[in-house]
Amino acid sequence: MRTRIAPLGALVLLALQAQAGSGERVGLRYEYSALPSGGSAHLLTVDLRDVEMRLLDARDLGATALTAREFQARTGATAVVNGPFFDLDGSPMGLLVVDGEKRESLRPVDWGVFALDAAGPSIVHTRDWAQREGVKQAFQVGPRLVAEGEPLALKKQSARRTTLCVLDGRRLQVAVVDQQVEANRLASFLSAQGCIDALALDGGGSSQLYLERAGVEVDVAGDDPIPVALGFFARGTAEIRGRRGCGCS
Repeated sequence: MRTRIAPLGALVLLALQAQAGSGERVGLRYEYSALPSGGSAHLLTVDLRDVEMRLLDARDLGATALTAREFQARTGATAVVNGPFFDLDGSPMGLLVVDGEKRESLRPVDWGVFALDAAGPSIVHTRDWAQREGVKQAFQVGPRLVAEGEPLALKKQSARRTTLCVLDGRRLQVAVVDQQVEANRLASFLSAQGCIDALALDGGGSSQLYLERAGVEVDVAGDDPIPVALGFFARGTAEIRGRRGCGCS
């Protein structure tokens, strides 16, 4: 996996600010943050009041699979990360709702379901999912890493990983770890970050991130193109800030 951050030696945090009444809030924030177990994670924190999140299906773009960088080039997203699992033939595995259209059905497996509707983002266990009106984006993947703020007990496995967590009713955080990380350590890190619920997206060679905004480029390349990605479309201006440690035990 190749990782490139530009401008070299300068970028460690990109914040896209939006006016919020008398103050400002950060719509989209990128950080390269230390992990307590060693190594670092690319963190993308998103405020859905200022950033639109959409599932990007390569089939809508005339392809069976694309890299995160190719998805970004074809859609104009501010940032793109890999999405859920896919089968050997490239078809998405599990529930998939894109822009309100159900494209794949729920699988009866021990995964989680992420959904986004007018009430905000949510993550639930597969058995607790109920199809409802008004869901704009949804997909099924797993395992869940954090539930109700607490890290879950997971099988001890190490891999490159991409995760998605709900911080509150308005904010999400994506983590892309481009080196081997043990699942339980990552779950504890996400809990310490303030994740209420979190789940693992596809990992290994699929794990990837591409971000481009205001002359800043972050390219965490995967080994494989992917059929479905998460796209984040932000408004606001860019600001570069200093590196942040994890601040957790």
